[in-house]
Amino acid sequence: METKRYFRYFTIADYEREQKWLNAMSRSGWNFVRTNGFIYTFEKGTPGEYIYKLDLPNESMTDVEVDAYYKFMEECGIEIVSSFKFWRYLRKKSADGPFDATNNAMTQLSMVNKAYGVATKTLCAFIVIFALLILALNIALSFVTGNVAEFISGIIHGIASSAFLAMAIIMVPIIQRLRSRMNELIDEIQIKG
Repeated sequence: METKRYFRYFTIADYEREQKWLNAMSRSGWNFVRTNGFIYTFEKGTPGEYIYKLDLPNESMTDVEVDAYYKFMEECGIEIVSSFKFWRYLRKKSADGPFDATNNAMTQLSMVNKAYGVATKTLCAFIVIFALLILALNIALSFVTGNVAEFISGIIHGIASSAFLAMAIIMVPIIQRLRSRMNELIDEIQIKG
């Protein structure tokens, strides 16, 4: 079977754009098969045969509940095509209709809220890791004295500060975009309600 691979990168805040791209590829006859987060593999198929949706399981669900949830979805004709980190890539036959009978703001808000939770927890985990790493290195350096200790300490603090700054530069805009999308959806719900 003919396959194509594309290098693309989407952040957690870009999941709607990623989903639209997968569906556009399907409409042009390329069915999504898998991803490792950077490389997307497609197989040649019938144009528009499938529609795709990205999904995040609820964090409050146990592994057994998540398995039961996706088993139920499979029984309803929804296939899990691929998984990457916390994402599940779902597809179903276009002939069976859209995933959601109503593409309402509440459903979208629920998904953005889950993505926002994952992004903020990731940021918090990085902060804790950097803090523990700096603490451990400072404890290790307390056993070394003299110019070597000052030199190594300067390097460690420089690397840690740079890594922390890089992480903030990457994660904060992602979290801000998700928060902005949440506010848009909340405003939409309030206007309709």
